[in-house]
Amino acid sequence: MGDEAAGITVVSAVMVPVMLLFALVLHDVTLLYAARAQAQTAADAAAKAAGLELTPLFGVGNDPAGAAREYARRNGGELMSCETGGNGRFFWVTVRVARRADRLFFRPEGAVLTATARCYMDLSGGGLLSDDTDTVPEAKGLRRRQDDVRPRLNHR
Repeated sequence: MGDEAAGITVVSAVMVPVMLLFALVLHDVTLLYAARAQAQTAADAAAKAAGLELTPLFGVGNDPAGAAREYARRNGGELMSCETGGNGRFFWVTVRVARRADRLFFRPEGAVLTATARCYMDLSGGGLLSDDTDTVPEAKGLRRRQDDVRPRLNHR
């Protein structure tokens, strides 16, 4: 009976550190997934805020980058870039947001995770644009991408 007790002790001595190491890895992975989800939420909110800022019907100003920065900050992120594009009847705003994950066991300095979101606005329907308007509203703080003109796809 003494040999069996010694066998259980050896197995326990090996398994306890393995399970603790697995718990630490799981802790870091969970924090990374949570930070990534928060970064995506901040990017989605920032893209929508920037898009609404440029919409003639809802727009309250001409600073979509400022609106995106504010909504990213409110959701725990930091705005990295804000771009716009389109051909006049529709436009889009693409934002990129960073979020820091701290208190990681295997990376004590933390990690920065990024997320990207795009908001499409179709101005052709519902009379949002008058017939003589043929451009996306100009706004400060945005980089314009003329080379990336793609129509919005309607999925049913």
